Amino acid sequence: MKRKGNWAALWLGGWACAASAWAAEPQPPYDLQELTELALRHTLAVGEGSWKVAGAQARLRQVEAARFLPRLRLESTSGLVPAAEGDIFNPPQDTAGLRELGPFTQAELEFIQPLYVAGAAQLWRAAQQGVAAEEAALQGQRLELELEVAELYYGLLLARQLGDLAVELRKKIEDKRSEIEDNPAIPLSGHYKFQLALVELDKQQQLIAQKKELALAALAWKTGLKEGESAKLESQGLAPETAVLPPLDSLCTLAFTQRPDWRRLQAGLQAKDALAQAARGGYYPQVVLSGALRYAVAPRRTDQHNPFVKDEFNYLNGGVVLRLRQALEWDLIGAEVDKARAEYQELKAKERVNAQGLRVDVQRAYGEYQQAAAELGAATEVRRLSRQWAREAQEAFELDPEEAKELIAGFEAWAQSEQAYYEAVYRHNVALVELEKTTGGLSLRGQP
Repeated sequence: MKRKGNWAALWLGGWACAASAWAAEPQPPYDLQELTELALRHTLAVGEGSWKVAGAQARLRQVEAARFLPRLRLESTSGLVPAAEGDIFNPPQDTAGLRELGPFTQAELEFIQPLYVAGAAQLWRAAQQGVAAEEAALQGQRLELELEVAELYYGLLLARQLGDLAVELRKKIEDKRSEIEDNPAIPLSGHYKFQLALVELDKQQQLIAQKKELALAALAWKTGLKEGESAKLESQGLAPETAVLPPLDSLCTLAFTQRPDWRRLQAGLQAKDALAQAARGGYYPQVVLSGALRYAVAPRRTDQHNPFVKDEFNYLNGGVVLRLRQALEWDLIGAEVDKARAEYQELKAKERVNAQGLRVDVQRAYGEYQQAAAELGAATEVRRLSRQWAREAQEAFELDPEEAKELIAGFEAWAQSEQAYYEAVYRHNVALVELEKTTGGLSLRGQP
């Protein structure tokens, strides 16, 4: 019974672990945040950037391991050797024949411990900054991927919205088409305008369907969905994201602490500075403590206690020594120091250029968002007026069928304004995500 209880506990524990894993996996329909998490998990977890971070962390562990017992090795040898009983005063008598074999074991423990190595702390600091640089590069890839997913997400919502708009407009035209065709007072142009509008709608619906399928396939590819699985979205409508932006100067200041490329440059500067200081450590001596413990035993051979007799099969000895090492290649060391300084100054010059470029980049993204917000405001007003025009034109047509020309013009203005509005919403939302990326991943969406 106890064994059955153990199996039941393991079975329940396995199901609990599986349930927690399934709960952590986002399930359709997805919102933008869940799609972004899927894409990050699929692309960055096994991407080049993740392995570069792992490599930098491994180099840091190597530097840390070199600070304490960088060399600690145990070597053991075992085999069979001919038996030999006696010593120099009582040698064996059967020196000409074959002797029996006996076991033989030899072991050696060797260690080296640095006591003073100039530049070791600087090498450790450089390795630390190397990890920080690779992590910043990975964060930059993350922001790029977030922007790509957002463009696909909002593009898919735009395609759906325009598709619904085309269906609604076609329905309105079909409703009014019979009334116009049966009315002899309607001019000939009115009939053809309705027919041309229907042909144009068919073309637009085909184009929208193609863009929608392409966006779905690209989104499934980016997020790592299974082949044939469609990315079902939680939101069915495209609406403008709300945001409250800090002043431009504040965004520029925050970008200097948030931008991955700037943080990577700063980490590289500190790493190069540390390497330059480590290179100067070549001028100073190194003090190392090393030692070894050796042991060997062969039971079928007599242990020789005479200090003038070399015995390779029975011994126990060891020792510890203090070593002082001084490099005298002054020219080579000086060249290495100059090279490290030049690499540091090269990055320093790049820092000055990038500082100005960063401000310009933030200013560009900020201006593009402000322009997109202004276009959205104008498109919203045009949409309101066009809806009012279409409504009044429909009312006028119901009172006077000869107002068909005005009805057609109202429908055209309404359709164009609806399309322009949703395209403006798309540009506004993408510009906001672009601004978040440019400032280093600041969260600007969803603020009151």
